Amino acid sequence: MSANDVRKGVTNARFNEKNSNILFLEIIAIAVAAGAGTESWWVFGGVLIALTGGLYIRVIAIPLMVVLSCFWGLIGYGIGSAADSTGAAVVLGILGFLMGLGIHFSALQWAKDIE
Repeated sequence: MSANDVRKGVTNARFNEKNSNILFLEIIAIAVAAGAGTESWWVFGGVLIALTGGLYIRVIAIPLMVVLSCFWGLIGYGIGSAADSTGAAVVLGILGFLMGLGIHFSALQWAKDIE
């Protein structure tokens, strides 16, 4: 293993760790919204534990990453729609989705690395 390989590994680990902050912020926001919507601490805690635990179960983690990325796509689409341009809405929606996938799968890799 060369020094260049170690440098690349460290850089990748730092990148994944930064993206994990975004993922966990999204999970906390979903749990807060669910808890506030139902006015229940139990729902908040249950959603938080379920989503965090779901990161370690591949069958749950991959669809969860896709769903969370869809929200980023919707945000991009909304920004494009605000500009009154169908082309901008579609392009920004696709870019938002793809960037979301990259961030979420990077964060998922970090979560697997610290298992």
